[in-house]
Amino acid sequence: MRKITVIFALSILLFSCTNQEEDKQVIINGKILSENIKNVKFSEIITNPIVIRGQEYITKVDSSEQFSINIPIERLVIGKIAVGNSKHSICLLPGDEYFIEIDSDTISYKGKGAEKNNFLYATEKNATNDKAFKSIARNKELSPTDFVKAMKDFKQKRLYFLDAYPNKNDLEPEFLKFYKIQTQVIYENQIRNYVDKNETQPDSPELNEEYLKLNQLSNIMDDQKVISAFYIAYLNRFLSKKGRKMSKKDTSLKYADAIHSLLIDSIRGKTQEYILASRICDLLAFNSYDTLLLNKFKEIEKDSLASRTVNMALNKYYEKQALIGQPLHPAFAETLLADTANNQLSFGEMMNKYKGNVVFLDIWALSCGPCRATKPYERKMKEHLSGLPIEFVYITEDFHSDDLWGKIFKISLTKQNHYRMINNRGSSKLTKFMNIYYVPCYMIFDKQGNLIDFMADRPNIPKIGKSKLEKTLKELAKK
Repeated sequence: MRKITVIFALSILLFSCTNQEEDKQVIINGKILSENIKNVKFSEIITNPIVIRGQEYITKVDSSEQFSINIPIERLVIGKIAVGNSKHSICLLPGDEYFIEIDSDTISYKGKGAEKNNFLYATEKNATNDKAFKSIARNKELSPTDFVKAMKDFKQKRLYFLDAYPNKNDLEPEFLKFYKIQTQVIYENQIRNYVDKNETQPDSPELNEEYLKLNQLSNIMDDQKVISAFYIAYLNRFLSKKGRKMSKKDTSLKYADAIHSLLIDSIRGKTQEYILASRICDLLAFNSYDTLLLNKFKEIEKDSLASRTVNMALNKYYEKQALIGQPLHPAFAETLLADTANNQLSFGEMMNKYKGNVVFLDIWALSCGPCRATKPYERKMKEHLSGLPIEFVYITEDFHSDDLWGKIFKISLTKQNHYRMINNRGSSKLTKFMNIYYVPCYMIFDKQGNLIDFMADRPNIPKIGKSKLEKTLKELAKK
């Protein structure tokens, strides 16, 4: 009897664990009703409001025009579903399971959790979606007074549309809360962005009143808003702007100290915890360990998501530090590249070509302004270091096209040592492992192919011949 009881208990435990795993994902099946669609892409999936890096999931459409995908999530997330040239907003909750039908530019959802996405599609058709909200700010014909009125009217229009939605009762409470908060957050930041972009003081009573209200931390902070990644991002930018003003006004106050003061003394509650976590993670991603902010965070941490996010960032920081002076990590060596003749090779195979030379690696993209701006500097530095065993190697994250290499050669000012990522836009083994979600990114490898610096300085023309970067390259070349 005891044996049966134990088996029954284990069965219940196994079933419970299985259900928990199922509750941490979204199961999506669907059918494409239009032709020539090869895949369905779920992009800009923001799974964590603290670390705002959109993830991407792609599923292939089979011969019967159907697709299937499971997306792991732990909380409400937002993103986009892209099919062909059409892109629509999507919201996911753990445990959702729906069937999607897509025809040309129309989309419909059925199943558990489906209604919130039918609602989002309805806002798109009714021009009350996020994109329409932001388009108002780009209307240069609006006077400041008309701009504020248009923004207020649109905010109210979004909320009215929600209240009048026929199937509102089928929308989850979590989604209803998020939609209302997101509406307010976008509204607030469009007002601030309008003034910042025009670089002028508000010249209408209405805009002046709103801007002054939204330029005070006490009026912006609301712990309920931490579920919005936009709130965390915009508040970080707001604090950075305020910190720059403080250090400019008081020249004895360093920018970093001004930010510390704002983060520690001027914000409170869960907002402080999330903003501290966000700032710490950003700094760690750029190889900067801020003891003061970490100690403050440990002093106040209560939220499991914030704690987990910071711990993951710390672990990745230590993992990356351990790479210094070591041979290529598999995440580097196995990353797939293609050369200018479209021959595929691994990062490791590429590096073997330059054995015996110091390698200055430039990961970049044509669409990146700062990437393009450094190319003349790199050419000057390369000329200054000519004769030394140093190779300048370029890896672009641009998608392949017939005219890609022509553009690359023109902007880079050289036809030598060019490659492209096979899995690009941050989805390669290297960029995922190193959390490289930005370009340009510069790295240095010694003559044996060991990693010396995964966040090297940018080339800078005023410092040609005198920079720390050039000194490092020379020293490595002489060893």
